[in-house]
Amino acid sequence: MVSFIATNTPRVRQRISRNSRGQSFVVLILLLTVFFIGPLSLLAFEIARFCLAQQQLKACVESAALAGAATIASSNTTDPTTTQNAAMATALNMFQQNSILGQSLASTTQSTTASLSPSANQAAVYFQFLDPVTRQAVSLGSTNGKILQVTGAFGVAPLFQQFIGLAPVYVATDVSNGGLPMLDLILCFDISASMDDFTPVSIIDRYNNGTTNGYSIIGQGPLYTAFGATSSTGTAVNATFPQGLDNSSGSDGVYTFNGSARGQNNNAIAPSSKSAKFTDLVVNIDGTNTFSTGMTVTYAGNSYNFPANNIGCLVEAARGNLESITVANAAGVPYISWNITPKSGYYQAYLQASLAQRHPIGDAILAAQNFFTIMNNDCDVHFGLVTFSSAPGTSSTSTVSPDDGSSIGNITDQSSTYVSNAYPSDPLSPKPPNPTINLIPTLGPTYSNFSTVNSSIQPVLAYGGTDIAGALKTAINQMKSTSSGGLGLTRSGSTKAIVLFTDGLPTVSSLGGNPLTDARTEASAAKALGIPIYCLGLCMVSSLQTSQTAILTDQNSNASTGGIAGISGNGAAYYQATQLSELNLIFENTARALVQLVH
Repeated sequence: MVSFIATNTPRVRQRISRNSRGQSFVVLILLLTVFFIGPLSLLAFEIARFCLAQQQLKACVESAALAGAATIASSNTTDPTTTQNAAMATALNMFQQNSILGQSLASTTQSTTASLSPSANQAAVYFQFLDPVTRQAVSLGSTNGKILQVTGAFGVAPLFQQFIGLAPVYVATDVSNGGLPMLDLILCFDISASMDDFTPVSIIDRYNNGTTNGYSIIGQGPLYTAFGATSSTGTAVNATFPQGLDNSSGSDGVYTFNGSARGQNNNAIAPSSKSAKFTDLVVNIDGTNTFSTGMTVTYAGNSYNFPANNIGCLVEAARGNLESITVANAAGVPYISWNITPKSGYYQAYLQASLAQRHPIGDAILAAQNFFTIMNNDCDVHFGLVTFSSAPGTSSTSTVSPDDGSSIGNITDQSSTYVSNAYPSDPLSPKPPNPTINLIPTLGPTYSNFSTVNSSIQPVLAYGGTDIAGALKTAINQMKSTSSGGLGLTRSGSTKAIVLFTDGLPTVSSLGGNPLTDARTEASAAKALGIPIYCLGLCMVSSLQTSQTAILTDQNSNASTGGIAGISGNGAAYYQATQLSELNLIFENTARALVQLVH
């Protein structure tokens, strides 16, 4: 028996309708997936991938900028172009060590323009240096370029579009700056009498030899040892004016200055016969201990001959007796036997050459100028300078003051007891410079004082005592806020530091107390203000090195017995040089330490 199923019943018709709608919904889902949800998912994937590339690029650019800044910080060259090129090379190398989206950056190139458009999976970088205040780009080699700006770009190629044969590139870019914070720095620079103790000199008795002068050599060599000095603070006798020759006895030396036998400086023959006392002190301008090589000096376009082993020529040039034949004849100078012709300029030629042989002050001046240049290249630094002898300088034009309150003589400290005439005259006029240069709190490299401190330190001479306490107080006062009674000359937000350079120990104090105690008191004051005092000691006499270390060391922070660096704390360090060849090194070590301080 055959059965028939009715297909037109209401229930069957309802089931067929539901199946049709379900199929339509499935088709709709498939269409949405293919034409809408799928592309959105791919787009979201590519966006996430681009953002990842952007994040990785940012990390690469930041690490490159930091590496470049670290290279600047460790640079010891005085050439800003060399420093900046080295910083860029380091930054590029650091960038090339990384990868983005699994793609190595080893082939990254340095662009010469800020417009970067690398190809797919490639990167490019662009470097420029910025002024720290204006944030504007400056030319390569500019000392205003304190900030290294790194711009990086990476070409991101979407994976899906590459799959279907399209190859668009979307460039990710990022910028990062590498530089050091602001540093306000004051150098306290010792210009006391001992700062020329290792100048090669000859100690002479200029005597009457009948119709001409004779020249008896009493001592030769470095000033301190030539005089047989034993003072722990050096000798107050100076190689160049003001000489202070009356300080030559006792612990300052074993020879006695003979003022009456010296006679007139200029235009007069020696008044006395040979004796065991000395009348003249001259610099061996050839740099030898005995003036054994001699030299020819060029001054104002003219040549001046100083024959080897001819100490008399040095003596008469220093007295001004070689300025003309007439003067030389009147002064009893045997110049014919020396095979030289007196002429105008001999004195200045000798003086120029003698200043170049001053040790250690000449070496210290060059090392300080090198230090200023390195710091100026490396970071946004503002400089102050406090030179000091028996007292610190009070202004940019201040001069040294005599220890005893009297006027300063060219030949002796007591110019009233010995007055000569011309080349040079007594008392000394003008007095030797003792400048102090104040910090300038106005932002920007224009107000760094770089040129001012360089030029101000150049002409200083050695004279007087060693007032470390007064120098530190002067420097601290510049950095102390006005609300605390100071001058308030530092920039807001800057790191502050003092560098103390000395070749000896505190011998006097303009603050009225014990020189050592007053110096330690100022170190404590610096600590309270968060100011480290970096101490640079030069000590070429081995027996004195321990005592210098004790007052300057960073290893003892006891306020009563410690060293100035240790007491001031805040990261301060002590460096000691025992040879002139080490002077640049200790200044350069300090420069590196200061740059680390402001990281």
